[in-house]
Amino acid sequence: MKITFIVIQLLVLSFLLSYSGDEKAGSSTTKESNRVESAKPVSADTGFSYTKTLDYKINVLFDPVSKSINADEQIIWRNLTNESTDEIQFHLYPNAYKSDKTELGKYYHFTGDERTSLDIKSFKINNHNAELIYFQPEIANPYDSTVAKVKLEKPLQPGDSAVISFDYHLRIPKSVKRFGYASGRNFFFVAQWFPKVGVFQNGKWICSQYHSFTNYFSDFADYSVNITAPSNYTIGASADLVTKKNIEQGKTEYNFFFKGIHDFAWFAADNILTFTSDYTRKDSSKIKIVAYVQPERVKYRYRYINAVKHTLEYAENNLGRFPYNKITLVDVPRTCAVSGMEYPNFFTVGANLFSPHPTNQPESVTIHECTHSIFYGILANNEVYEAWLDEGFTSYFTEKVLHTFYNNGLVNFRFLSSIPIYGLNFLSYNEVPIIYTLENIHMPEGANALGGYYNNPTTGSIADTSYKLPDIQSYVTMSYRKPELMLLTLERYLGEKKMQAVLHDYYNTYKFKHPTADDFFAVLQRNAGEDMTWFINNFYRGSAVFDDRIRYIHKAGDNKYEIFAERLGDGFFKQDIAVITQSDTVFLKWDTPERWKKFIVDSPDEVIAAEIDPYRKNLLDMNFSNNSYTTEDRDWAALSLAARWFFWIQNALMFVGSIG
Repeated sequence: MKITFIVIQLLVLSFLLSYSGDEKAGSSTTKESNRVESAKPVSADTGFSYTKTLDYKINVLFDPVSKSINADEQIIWRNLTNESTDEIQFHLYPNAYKSDKTELGKYYHFTGDERTSLDIKSFKINNHNAELIYFQPEIANPYDSTVAKVKLEKPLQPGDSAVISFDYHLRIPKSVKRFGYASGRNFFFVAQWFPKVGVFQNGKWICSQYHSFTNYFSDFADYSVNITAPSNYTIGASADLVTKKNIEQGKTEYNFFFKGIHDFAWFAADNILTFTSDYTRKDSSKIKIVAYVQPERVKYRYRYINAVKHTLEYAENNLGRFPYNKITLVDVPRTCAVSGMEYPNFFTVGANLFSPHPTNQPESVTIHECTHSIFYGILANNEVYEAWLDEGFTSYFTEKVLHTFYNNGLVNFRFLSSIPIYGLNFLSYNEVPIIYTLENIHMPEGANALGGYYNNPTTGSIADTSYKLPDIQSYVTMSYRKPELMLLTLERYLGEKKMQAVLHDYYNTYKFKHPTADDFFAVLQRNAGEDMTWFINNFYRGSAVFDDRIRYIHKAGDNKYEIFAERLGDGFFKQDIAVITQSDTVFLKWDTPERWKKFIVDSPDEVIAAEIDPYRKNLLDMNFSNNSYTTEDRDWAALSLAARWFFWIQNALMFVGSIG
């Protein structure tokens, strides 16, 4: 009876906490009509400037019954470098789903309907039949055919171009990762689906295989894509809908166009709602927000849209003008494994069954994926080699937007994996909390990243080549968690004003380019006002562990006190030390790299405590509990903690005893 009573109480409490109606404040949305329409593209913007290496023109016939597409694709590739090339390389990403022996398949173990590959009917260069040569540029694997090249009859010199054409068939698989259809729903998400040219840089091709957990790297292009689909389907894409017209009974042709993006994804669904709203820039121009929402999640539409607006506002205030005039969000069914993915100006989200406001879900994932429109979309780094430049920056920005607009939300845990309970959970049995607290605790900045970092602080470094990291845990730590904490630490060290100058300079220098880590750190060096090599070496290049502490405070003579500070880890951070006397606080600097140091403080008042890093600037410190030292014992604190633990242990024993 006791466990039943506890469960009922938690369920009632969670229902009250989780109830969220149709929040309307702060948004103005309208449902899109289904009429045949013609619209002016909104992607172009004043001052929009980029280097167009490619043009893609693709005609697609989509058949939801056979779950397949037939496509003809024409590519114009321009050699805009100072080097010649005698070959062109291509990504053939759908071949990653060919078997469980590809680099992606070895991780996801594709079977049955989850498998697919490109069935190329014809391939031509400058209207002449050509042959694709499959190879593996990074990891030798004869079963992996996600990269191919063609040898040219004569080298393409700087300024030359080539016209490339493909004709192919592709079956859309059951979704496992990023690409596929939803089980039990007529919802199809089509990403990384077409032959795509690699990046030619400094006389070399960069055209990576489809690895297990990394993303992509491509050049900027103009996309014109025509998709013919059954008329009862809604089609949304990474581009503007220019025209939508009925071409025959039951068939509709969608023409999409967008310039200055480096990828193209789209979805098709026969039951999805469409809402639009505008974000108004400081200069009164507008960015159109399009939100495609599942009917069962319609109550979240304003929260999705508001999260996008807050992201755009924070970016405009701290980076600069967002250059595109449209951004699209797609809420995907829970049976489709494509949620939480980004493509240029086009991203996917989802929501838990119970997602009250204080949980910051679905806001957090919406902000994260929307931010990728900048870090990856506009600052187009190589995600295969340096994933932290998009994932780490995006995670950092997500924390800043949540802190600015949502007060970081409340700490919560999930009851039966779905119902949020506000407080801390220390012990569970079969997803039922046993030892827990119920209280409203605001999530500290960076707290979500700390758990992942603590579990894996030294397997690799941020500087490691991303696809070479040994497993998904180390990849997530070194691409998301540690970079987020590093950037938050950098902000706390430099101050918000200098950090904003760094980010503003980085964004405006490298937008529509392919920045590297060295580019970012060069921007840091010219804005920091000091040599930041020490920071780069300790936080980025190595796997140093930070754990600084105060070991003791001794009286060293009349009005003199000796304070012993030490670094238990091998990481070096320029530290502040606060020395608390009976009437004042004195601040010391420890900005030299020795492992320990004794400080002598002259004070007519008794020194009662000292604390290293009092403002918690270094978020990568592994143990904040040893940062401070007091000269007097604080027995009541220990007794208070012990009493609480005894209380919860007693409750746990009573609970376990009642199960039988």
